[in-house]
Amino acid sequence: MVLTPREQSIVTLLAAGLSEEAVAAELGLSRRTVSYTLRAVMDRLGVENRFQLALVLGAAYAIAPPTKPRTEEEES
Repeated sequence: MVLTPREQSIVTLLAAGLSEEAVAAELGLSRRTVSYTLRAVMDRLGVENRFQLALVLGAAYAIAPPTKPRTEEEES
């Protein structure tokens, strides 16, 4: 499973909890581009919804799970 850099960025930001609008703003894209790119990935993988997409990508290790920011106590 290989995602393009754009697909990887979109999926990773969505997995981190950002909305499509926030992803679009972060990447300098239109919301429609984000939606179309996400739909293309879902079609390519044969999934119907984002939950299924997350399961497939997670199983393929295509995206890293969101990480919790380190606190000052953990850094010491």
